[in-house]
Amino acid sequence: MQPEKLFDLPRLKNTKSLFWLAVISVIGVLVLVPFWILDTRELLGVSVWEKPIKFFISAAIFSFTYSWLSSFITKGARWVKVAGLFIAVSLAVELVLISAMAILGTTSHFNVSSPTAIVIWSLMATFISIVLFSTIFISLMILFQKQQEFNLKLALALGSINTAVGMGLAYLMTRPTAAQLANYQGIAGAHAVGVSDGGPGLPFLGWSTVAGDLRVGHFFGLHSIQVAAILLALSMLLPLAYRVPLILVGNLTWLGFVGLVTWQSLRAEPFASPSALTLTGLAVLLTVAALSFGLLVMTQSRSKSKQLP
Repeated sequence: MQPEKLFDLPRLKNTKSLFWLAVISVIGVLVLVPFWILDTRELLGVSVWEKPIKFFISAAIFSFTYSWLSSFITKGARWVKVAGLFIAVSLAVELVLISAMAILGTTSHFNVSSPTAIVIWSLMATFISIVLFSTIFISLMILFQKQQEFNLKLALALGSINTAVGMGLAYLMTRPTAAQLANYQGIAGAHAVGVSDGGPGLPFLGWSTVAGDLRVGHFFGLHSIQVAAILLALSMLLPLAYRVPLILVGNLTWLGFVGLVTWQSLRAEPFASPSALTLTGLAVLLTVAALSFGLLVMTQSRSKSKQLP
């Protein structure tokens, strides 16, 4: 497959439910931006509309990507489209609930301050779990595509599995903190580690600049499938011996990076201010990646040379 055919526009529209959710999400962002600018209400130190906008952007990227990915699945395509419909409906419910809570000027995540808030938070947890399991199902289905090139299957399967891992990291945020248990005020769970949510953070992303933030690993993990697609496209431009090593080592290194920044967050360390321990971990990760890549390239080169007459 040629790199330019990898991203054909029809592939983006393969699963209609996901494609149209992505389109609606983009429109949702455009609709919410004026509210973000004009509405002065704040929640945890930022505009009440910032979270809905971020979730609409995330839903658009995720839905476009998985509609594209589903185009490479022909065996079991009907079931993949059903999984795509589950994802689309579940994300739509999430977006509606998050937006509704923003209109009310209160938090949607971790809010168990009233029976209504508990129901909404429970619904969100249920539907995002459906998205996670549907993503895992699609990831596994990629592996059963006998007619697809090995490199393509490897890249998309690894990227999709890494995305599911990144999605699953969100469950780390749902545990009540010690401070919440000591002084319960209807909030059970937090993004930040070491401080309360709502303190100083990076612009728009909101990641804490004074403590750990579990959204970091969650964010990078969710975008694993886009990284996998980029690695796949780059591999097509390289000699054969470099392709599998780039795809395999690249995706596993990215997963290692997701684990590294999650570990950093759990140690109550800001992403923007890495300690010597975190930087050492990153150096070790990159060294292992470089050595593994070189070793695999040598192995692939020798294998190819032995196959020549």
